[in-house]
Amino acid sequence: MLKLLPFRFKKLGAIIAPTGFILWLAMQVGWITKFSLLLGFSDPHIMNVTVAVIGFFSFLFGTYALTFSKEKREDEMIRKVRLESFQLAALIQMLFLILGLVIIGLMKNPPMGEGMMLFFIAAIFIYWITYIIRFNYIIHVGIYTYEK
Repeated sequence: MLKLLPFRFKKLGAIIAPTGFILWLAMQVGWITKFSLLLGFSDPHIMNVTVAVIGFFSFLFGTYALTFSKEKREDEMIRKVRLESFQLAALIQMLFLILGLVIIGLMKNPPMGEGMMLFFIAAIFIYWITYIIRFNYIIHVGIYTYEK
């Protein structure tokens, strides 16, 4: 049986996941390089790598905390919605991977190295973001609409 984190980790994950994603995205766009050059660093590569690693793993920890934290009231319906959300997220991720790999296979100049790495990172993000959005929508918005 899966042991879930206490409810307070959900709040922590809601702060850490977007912060980590924004850090990682800032590094990808080049803002960290500009910021490090503005501060006077001669080699921004070390700062880029550090921010990328911190941002990526912060995002993963935040999504883990959001995903595996208990709700205030944990019951059979919550477990059922959690299972269905995992299944839907897995289906969407598989469709993304199949469609993406077919499109990449048909390209004349397919992405190499970093492009493929970003494709697989996007597949990871799609899985967790789909799960979090669907689960929280059903639990917090769907049930509220149903009860009215």
